[in-house]
Amino acid sequence: MEVAMDSMILAAAAMQNDQLRLDSIAQNVANVLTPGYKKQTVTTSAFEVQMNAALAGRDLRLSALPGAPARVSIDPAAGALRSTGNLQDVAIEGQSFFEVNTPTGPAYTRQGAFKTDVQGRLVGAHGMPMMGEGGEITLAGGPFRIAANGDVIQGDRVAGRLKRVLFEHAERLLPQGDGLYLQGGAVVTEPRSSEPLRPGFQEHSNVSSPQEMVRLNETIRHFEALARIVQGNDESLGNAIRKLGDF
Repeated sequence: MEVAMDSMILAAAAMQNDQLRLDSIAQNVANVLTPGYKKQTVTTSAFEVQMNAALAGRDLRLSALPGAPARVSIDPAAGALRSTGNLQDVAIEGQSFFEVNTPTGPAYTRQGAFKTDVQGRLVGAHGMPMMGEGGEITLAGGPFRIAANGDVIQGDRVAGRLKRVLFEHAERLLPQGDGLYLQGGAVVTEPRSSEPLRPGFQEHSNVSSPQEMVRLNETIRHFEALARIVQGNDESLGNAIRKLGDF
């Protein structure tokens, strides 16, 4: 009976991880057309780590299981670039992120579609001000363009240079929606990266719809298999209890 309970706990933990995978797949599919979006992935502890913990006699409580809950990360790989012909659009040629000034502190994005708000500040598609290397960038009325080195140019005046931040372990950035990420467990390695920009381009999301459909099918089949295990153990446990009642 103890073995049956242990297998029920393991199956329940695995089903929780599958639910996280389904949530991440839903997010990815919903944002397949969102510029600069980084797909979410779900990782668990390696099988060897889990087996070593079990052999060491670790308590099989759900909250203490190795790899439970799974960790949701992002895939920071760059997406394909699409030409827009708009010199107010730029894509980063590298792994850095633009910095955004939000009401709760700095956030980061790969979206490079810029405009000005009613206060003349340079803002992104989310409507929040972009940070330059010297602070927020303010423009006078009229057209502007962005150079490959990040300079925001209006007429013959350089209004500022877009701040780009490079991270180590960028997969640990925390998604916040609207293409924004918080630093989370990522480590800043270059607070003022010099990675070049590609004017007149935007970066696609790095989501592959066919791959997400494959992940969806695999996760559903895995979840269904776990459900059968739980059902079988439940029936075995019920039979054992009924037999004990006959004595």
